[in-house]
Amino acid sequence: MRPILFCILAVGLSAQDQTELTRALSASRQRIDHIDDQIVKLLNERATLVREVGFVKTRFHAPASAPGREEQVLRRVSGQARAPLTPEAVRKIYQTVLAEMSAMEDREMQSQTK
Repeated sequence: MRPILFCILAVGLSAQDQTELTRALSASRQRIDHIDDQIVKLLNERATLVREVGFVKTRFHAPASAPGREEQVLRRVSGQARAPLTPEAVRKIYQTVLAEMSAMEDREMQSQTK
């Protein structure tokens, strides 16, 4: 009987702890959500500009890929890293951003030439 009672009490304490944890994290999670909203807004703005660049490249028959420019961006943004982010972490994040933006630009440019 005691092990069952102990298990019931442990589950009850766990649920109470979970509620307190949720309350303690609420304000930070709301701030994170707000920052995520800003990041997505800025990514959309960046994508709009990438689209415009793609239009110009199409007009001048230039390729979508610009490895020199990509490396320039990676160096610049990784140089802005501040703890707790490392330059390598920022570089990896931006490599993903640039890959997605380049893929979008390439798709857009392909659709313009058809």
